[in-house]
Amino acid sequence: MYSKEEIKKIKVRFWDGFKTYSSPKRRSLGKPKKWLMQNTSIKALDLKFHIDQQNASVSIDIVSKSLENKVAYWNKLLSLRSIINQSFKQEVVWNDMFELESGKEIIRVGVYLNNVNILDQKCWENVYDFFFNNMIIFEELLEEYVDIIRVHRTN
Repeated sequence: MYSKEEIKKIKVRFWDGFKTYSSPKRRSLGKPKKWLMQNTSIKALDLKFHIDQQNASVSIDIVSKSLENKVAYWNKLLSLRSIINQSFKQEVVWNDMFELESGKEIIRVGVYLNNVNILDQKCWENVYDFFFNNMIIFEELLEEYVDIIRVHRTN
């Protein structure tokens, strides 16, 4: 078993390793070295990486506090469902009631890699590939369809 401090150090090494892995690859594609993440140009949408001791995921999250906004963005994403699904080589999971560890409910559209463990360094390269390849797709979809996804308020 690892102590909390050891787990924290492993996580830092994992994310530092991913940054080292992804930055030059992003630049070779003509993209900024940093990922969009919360800078999506749509306040209610975030792009997320996640890994724990069971699986990894890459997702677009609808994080608005307003239920009305969540529903509006969900409907926008659903209008692109076939395009989004076809963009990935694996199943896209559409979850309109995803609960974070904090208890906050969000909407998540994501892809998953099972049977990986952030504490097992042997799987890191596979996770880095998964993260990189799938987040590039989410970023490109968001860039291409931002005008369709954006909810325009008239009030």
